[in-house]
Amino acid sequence: MEINLNRTGIFTLNVYAKGRLDLDSAVEYGQKITDFIYDSDEEIKELVLDFSEITFISSYGLKVILELYKKMKETEGSLKIKGVSEEIKKSFNLVGFNKFLALD
Repeated sequence: MEINLNRTGIFTLNVYAKGRLDLDSAVEYGQKITDFIYDSDEEIKELVLDFSEITFISSYGLKVILELYKKMKETEGSLKIKGVSEEIKKSFNLVGFNKFLALD
């Protein structure tokens, strides 16, 4: 999986990933984002995940997204997901993520 992290402005972290968010890649995905957030000099207040090139998400990938959401809530930040395919949107809706996640 290809993962790129890009800070926009002072408080926003944009994450672009390409491929499948399954057991193996989700661990790396979550760890890279978490490390970046905690190692930043300035606090990240907005985390934007670009899912336009994510082709699949497993239950473990959903768990990682939930953990990232909780981390952002702890610091009064927000998590937004953009470019979500209809198939992945169905997975989010099935587990109720659409009730608290901003999906674009």
